[in-house]
Amino acid sequence: MHDREGFTLIELLVVVTIISVLIGILLPALGRARLTARATVDLSNIRQMELAHTMYASDNKDRLIRANLAHGGVSHGDFQPWFETLREYYNAELIVHSPLDQSIHWGPYPEGEPIPGAPSTQRRVTSYGINNFLDESTVPWGPGFRPLFRGYSMHSVPRPSTTVHFLIMAFEGAFAGADHPHVENWLNHPAPAFKAQQQVQINAVEGESGTENARSNWGYLDGHAATEVFSSLLTDIDRNRFDPAANP
Repeated sequence: MHDREGFTLIELLVVVTIISVLIGILLPALGRARLTARATVDLSNIRQMELAHTMYASDNKDRLIRANLAHGGVSHGDFQPWFETLREYYNAELIVHSPLDQSIHWGPYPEGEPIPGAPSTQRRVTSYGINNFLDESTVPWGPGFRPLFRGYSMHSVPRPSTTVHFLIMAFEGAFAGADHPHVENWLNHPAPAFKAQQQVQINAVEGESGTENARSNWGYLDGHAATEVFSSLLTDIDRNRFDPAANP
């Protein structure tokens, strides 16, 4: 009797099949783990921005940081963008590129794809934006739908722990270069999630684009950040976490 050497062809095929099955099981789990890790880092980024913002407001008579990048990414004021202002209140380099951000519009020029409706050399410069209800220039109305409202201060927002402040801007489209959305457009739309997705990446963490079950990371004015499903943030114009006067 001779000792058998090596494997038979059938045994090799069985081993290869088992390995293939294990890879098929493990790859989605590894992909999910990587996404979870990126989402966790992103939450940390947002918390640090909120901390820097609290310090800014404390030094500036409770004023909130201001948006300055209009649709297309160009400046619409004679002051620097909010993330430039916050750098001096941040204990390290302010991270403006989210690990969740898959936008094709990152530059600097000539790298990246042009932003629709923007100058040909304009590129995305930040992943994050601020809720325009908390910006004195773009706030659409005040309490009771009051027009010509001059804006909220840090302490005039009645429920800062449930009022959205920082958010992730849409990866593509005209708002890919902006640093704020126009939430009033969502509130007046029959399908708010569909309209919101054109301005904010409401499925940056998971979920189908433009649906109420989409999940993203959101920063709140009290300084915390959380992963939230879109339907938990907006019910209708009278009940949402964007308009401080309509915040339940």
